[in-house]
Amino acid sequence: MFKLGKTQKLTGNIYVVRTLISNFFIYSDCETTICFNAGFMPSVIDRELKKIDIHPQSVCGIFLTYPNFYHMGGIKLFKNADIYFSADISIEKSKKICFHIENTESLNYERLKDGDEVNIGKIKIKSVIFPGHKRGVISYIVNDSILFV
Repeated sequence: MFKLGKTQKLTGNIYVVRTLISNFFIYSDCETTICFNAGFMPSVIDRELKKIDIHPQSVCGIFLTYPNFYHMGGIKLFKNADIYFSADISIEKSKKICFHIENTESLNYERLKDGDEVNIGKIKIKSVIFPGHKRGVISYIVNDSILFV
């Protein structure tokens, strides 16, 4: 049985944020902060981020592992973040993501394929698609050493 973790610093540069029915993760190198998924409810996310002293406006990238509401319900809270997600998602799911993005003022997005690399500040993020997973699921390797699934 899956158990949600409490909002906290896990180790080094990695934090977990609990948002009622799902967790999401944050990687921060003190200069740059990125999220892996965007949580479930903005009001809960805002409260939980205060516990770890991370401000939503400091997040400059959100990497979605799968485009559903549990992973992207909090996108609007991160007004300065660019959004990254799999280029393999269906047109229907892509429209849902774009709906969340277009209803914000300044969010940009990029669709990633297997092996694409993105650099944000000094953080390198490589997209990885594992065979056998549902279409649109994507994972990320940070700085060649940390895997977010």
